[in-house]
Amino acid sequence: MGEKSNNDFFLWRRLKAGDTEAFNELYNRYADILFSFGQLYSKDKETVKDCIHDLFFELYKYRKNLSDTNNIKNYLFLSLRRKIQTSKNVKLSLIYSDNITESENKSNISFPDIHDGDENLERLKIEIAQLPDRQKEALILRFHSELSYNDIAEIMDISVESVRKNIYRSVKTLRTKLSSVNDKKSIILLLFKILIDNT
Repeated sequence: MGEKSNNDFFLWRRLKAGDTEAFNELYNRYADILFSFGQLYSKDKETVKDCIHDLFFELYKYRKNLSDTNNIKNYLFLSLRRKIQTSKNVKLSLIYSDNITESENKSNISFPDIHDGDENLERLKIEIAQLPDRQKEALILRFHSELSYNDIAEIMDISVESVRKNIYRSVKTLRTKLSSVNDKKSIILLLFKILIDNT
């Protein structure tokens, strides 16, 4: 068991035992991360905040019934995803909507050799937004939230192989759609980097 897993395990056990300091630590550690993650599924920031508050309220209220976990982040991500999608049956919007701010995009995703305002980057955003929801979700969870294939499989409730297929298909589609872009080399290199990094 790695150091992070070990820390998560004992923090979770303290929470289950009713340790309010552990609850506060959990909230302070993950609230902002969850808010950023939640906006992958809803553009309504108030809905995301409400779901996060409900999630933490339920965590403490039903703490004695919580199952053990070595990965709190995954547990919280999965729980929040379900809660947001259940709330008003929100359709995936993900970060590539027109409403994403420039600062949010720059802080969350790095595009090698592609700069804000670059026509190619705008084209890339448009094409990603048009991907099927499952492909788009897998792609963004992998490279916006920097989750492993195993983590994504758990959150999306699909197999690791299905995660890989969704990401592969999304990259293949993007390469085809962007084949006419003049400066396609940097985009294709980016997409290959996305496909092979940390596999």
